[in-house]
Amino acid sequence: MLVSSSPGEVHGLARPVAEKALAMLPAADVWIFVSPGGYASGREARVASAYPGVRRAMNPRELLAFLAFGKRPLGFASSGSGVVVHLGGKLGFSVLLSRRLRYPLIVYTDRTILGARSASAFLVEDERIQASLISKGVPADRVRLVGNLMIDGIRVDADRDQARTYLGAEDEERVVLLFPGTRAQEAAVMAPFLFRAVELLARVERDLRFVLCLSPFIGTASLDSIFSHSRHTGKIDGSSAQVQKSAGPLEAVTAEGVNVRIETLHRYEAMVAADIAICTPGPVCSELAFLGTPYVAAAPLNVPSVVPVPGVSPLLSAVPLVGEILRKRAIERREKSDRFLSIPNIKAGKLVAPEVVGQLRPEDVVIPCVELLGDTARRDRISRELREAMGVAGAAEMVVQTALSASRGALRGAEEG
Repeated sequence: MLVSSSPGEVHGLARPVAEKALAMLPAADVWIFVSPGGYASGREARVASAYPGVRRAMNPRELLAFLAFGKRPLGFASSGSGVVVHLGGKLGFSVLLSRRLRYPLIVYTDRTILGARSASAFLVEDERIQASLISKGVPADRVRLVGNLMIDGIRVDADRDQARTYLGAEDEERVVLLFPGTRAQEAAVMAPFLFRAVELLARVERDLRFVLCLSPFIGTASLDSIFSHSRHTGKIDGSSAQVQKSAGPLEAVTAEGVNVRIETLHRYEAMVAADIAICTPGPVCSELAFLGTPYVAAAPLNVPSVVPVPGVSPLLSAVPLVGEILRKRAIERREKSDRFLSIPNIKAGKLVAPEVVGQLRPEDVVIPCVELLGDTARRDRISRELREAMGVAGAAEMVVQTALSASRGALRGAEEG
């Protein structure tokens, strides 16, 4: 039973564990429970149900009904042997599910969360989190270092030349990727912001091919609305774009006539083909870093009610007046802070890939992009240091091994009891 919440957690944590479970335990039933969260897209259960190895994914309402009343979701069945794996979101939901099913609980965490004294194991990303959990009283033998789970789901079926050919890039063209976020509300702010940035880039740089990688948690049917730049126009500068419906690759054309390919299927091949990427801070930074693609992480706080603000609960952020006060204070702290935003920079302990945060204009993103595009040696150095920061894959296998051991241990304990 994999419990996850936001698009980044479902895609970056639950998906690789489900795929590895299918490879290692083909007879096992893998179910995903999507827990309630403030950064949900509403499409998590639908997308996760299509992952290889997953019997079905349950939406938050089904999870809550099961926890509160014991109402089993349609088609859901559990056996006497199993395990609950927490892979993001509020830990309390995973604790309650493990109690409801009487299964052991293991917790994967990329930060120092506590609160599950009954957990059989804490699986952590790095030594810093491992040491922090132990210092807070978690027994050392229950804390296991497994690495970064997000990079385990990366699958690339083409080399750089093949990927560039797939995108239609000419030999002299440089590929610039755009990642506007994983939720429609976020993309409605970020996509027009990025479209304006590419218009400015196209004015000063020649031979560029722009590709927007659309999250599977955003449906293509809503693109006309998302790209319209009809929302928040007074708070953030942007440009609208029209989706071109044709038999060829899906494309959008900005107000100034810049063509942007919309990629919905082969995001990792696009990363391999890219010279640089512009993205929001999140799991995509880890994916880009693992593949060695230099990026500029942009966190415009112009519309904090839509774009996540570090340090503010999304639920509190939505409360009238109170949420606005909290957001403003968080923005002030964020702009004064020297902490890094993206995971690869945090892991490296230094600013490897550029980051821009605060009340931003598109020009604030364009400047570091121009600098990167004009300096091949710097891009090569950033690529190398990003790869080094992310390490090697293998966390998903360790998660499945730990889950299997916990399940067998619980079964033996029940038989002996």
